[in-house]
Amino acid sequence: MFESSFAMAYCVFVVALLGLCMGSFLNCLAWRMAHGESVTKGRSHCVSCGHELAAKDLVPVFSWLLLRGKCRYCGTRVSARYPLVEALCACVFVSLFLRYGLTLTTVELIAFSCALLVLSLTDLDIYVIPNSTIVAAIVIRLAYIGIGGALGMHDALALLVESLVGAFVVAVPVLLLSLVMDHVLGRPSLGGGDVKLLFVAGLYFGWQQSLFLIILACVLGIVLAAVGKRATNAGEDPETGEIAQTEVDADASEVVEDAQSRLIPFGPAIALSCWVTMLVGPQVVSWYLSLVHL
Repeated sequence: MFESSFAMAYCVFVVALLGLCMGSFLNCLAWRMAHGESVTKGRSHCVSCGHELAAKDLVPVFSWLLLRGKCRYCGTRVSARYPLVEALCACVFVSLFLRYGLTLTTVELIAFSCALLVLSLTDLDIYVIPNSTIVAAIVIRLAYIGIGGALGMHDALALLVESLVGAFVVAVPVLLLSLVMDHVLGRPSLGGGDVKLLFVAGLYFGWQQSLFLIILACVLGIVLAAVGKRATNAGEDPETGEIAQTEVDADASEVVEDAQSRLIPFGPAIALSCWVTMLVGPQVVSWYLSLVHL
């Protein structure tokens, strides 16, 4: 009993450490993608002074805490987003490991979560879900289907067909609904990246779990939008928490209109719903179906 408990604790520690390190890397990757920097060249640097960061500056969470949230070289405040994302990534990795164990499914969902984290950060920064993250998520799913089929874990062709059916059953109605809403509202109601992400969700979870995912994403989207609007009305930057400054000669009405039209993007809400679905999706569907059959 002691040996098994120790082995489990050790595995959780290793998975958490991996999550912290990957969170740091994905933070950097997302920032570079959002700001047009190369993701394969150049060392990590302070976004304010440009000074290259040493290894002691890049220890996940702890470097930020020891430096009290400031750059070692210029003293500029460093956003709390960095340690929060690193900690979140560790939590995601550990939760998936505890849910699925040391399996191929865990590897697949952890890899998918990495893509979700990157696209969430870029969507928050520049209101864009990069196509590369969507392609990466699709490749991860196809790799899982192929490798699992080769290992005899499932029928690869049957799972591929089931995944594709789920993807199109979810994405096509959402796309049609968004086109109708665009026409009615006279402005975009749902970004193309969001539709692609829901397609991917259907690919992973099928239409039944994706129905739960979409409902949850809508609820979370409303909550995040309310939080973002409150921060905007308070004059704070949602990322740094600092008071936002505008040019003195800017038209105030245009600033307010622009802020209201750029609410919290939907990608992070979908990504968070994907994580919840990974953990409890099958149970929620089983519970719902049991109510239908009563």
